[in-house]
Amino acid sequence: MKIYDSYPFTTRRDFLKGTAAAAATLALGPMLPGSASAAEAPASRLVDPKQAPYITTLTPEVIADNNKGWVYYGTESGDTFGPNVGGKAQMKPEEFNKDAIVLKCSCYYPDAGDIGHGIHWETFNYLEHMFEGRLRFERYFGQTLHSLADGWKALRAGLIDVGQTYHLHNQGAFDLSHADGLPFLSNSNAHATQIMETVYPKYFKPEYERQGIYMGFIPHFGIQGLVSRSPIRKMEDLKGVRVMVFGGEVAKEALITLGATVVSLPTPDIFIGLQRGVIDAVAWAVGSVLTWRYHEVCKYVTVTGLGETRIDYGLHVPTWNKLPKEFQKELYHKLRIAGNHMSEGYTKLEDRGFDDLKKAGVEIIILPPEEKQRWNEAGDKVWDWFIKKNEAKGLPARALANDMRAAAAKFNAMSIRQLREYVADPKNIIHGIIDGF
Repeated sequence: MKIYDSYPFTTRRDFLKGTAAAAATLALGPMLPGSASAAEAPASRLVDPKQAPYITTLTPEVIADNNKGWVYYGTESGDTFGPNVGGKAQMKPEEFNKDAIVLKCSCYYPDAGDIGHGIHWETFNYLEHMFEGRLRFERYFGQTLHSLADGWKALRAGLIDVGQTYHLHNQGAFDLSHADGLPFLSNSNAHATQIMETVYPKYFKPEYERQGIYMGFIPHFGIQGLVSRSPIRKMEDLKGVRVMVFGGEVAKEALITLGATVVSLPTPDIFIGLQRGVIDAVAWAVGSVLTWRYHEVCKYVTVTGLGETRIDYGLHVPTWNKLPKEFQKELYHKLRIAGNHMSEGYTKLEDRGFDDLKKAGVEIIILPPEEKQRWNEAGDKVWDWFIKKNEAKGLPARALANDMRAAAAKFNAMSIRQLREYVADPKNIIHGIIDGF
């Protein structure tokens, strides 16, 4: 039985935010009668959850529709995301052109399991298939060349051509880029990728390219659930609760605003921390709770839709500049498709994760509408905090908030299948993530 069978009127994807709802008025026309224009409105007005109804509700029918057209590219074709999903085997060495362009890529995860193999390795398979043998990736997974935190250095030095660059491990170098952690914005990981890639050229690109790296694509890891030792059914249940969150300063601020006590732990120590009572809960992606075995200690998951975290893949600048111009154009567009594909993989893993957790005896807690609204309003305070903090530095944080909400209004209205088709259409390509494209 699917998790939404038990909750016919609301699912975790209904936990949509007033912040994104406000985007509908900003994106589609004037604000409510008597309100200021988007340019004139104070920060608090822009994030008022009462301005408009929630944007979307993904029903079970729409979720099922999301599987249409999905193809898994890997050696375990069809297995990772279920028997109803199509599959293609990983390309064999003899299927590549003799003069295929070879790029060295690295990934923090080992080539194993649903995440390392089923999402990251698989996405590089997908890119190879799209190029039909003209591009091949020489892969170094499981931190065999460098640590995750050293991805920046590895790309600058040319040790790799494509690799992960988490701004979470270089937080002092960024300001506006921390907006990815703002709460209750996107409807899924896949929607978050399109929102962030849309605003990247104008707001995030200067910060990122100061690191001497080009942006490849911006997949997302979701922080959709509070995995806890005791049930969290209302904001008061968070008071004094020690929560570990995978995210930057904004995600931490969101939990503090909700009433939690934020604790930092290295990822490998989270299970022991939960087991020994060092922490009481972890804000985590629901799809990977079983992977990390948190369900053995925590028997409750509260659906929050708290936010998404960028897990960027960067490009070595000299390598990119040496590629033939026509190949650059083709790769630029297909990196957009790859980013959506990877995030869709995370979204599908999350959907399955709810079913798996229920089978494992974990209670899934869906907040009722009146309680959800309280969380939304707390989230709006975090948006205010982010805007004021960055505008004090002379940065266009309010304009960024407007544009993020406008993008959320556009993309959250699409099913994941529709999003996939939208990104694949060249006329919808996001320009300027790299200059000239």
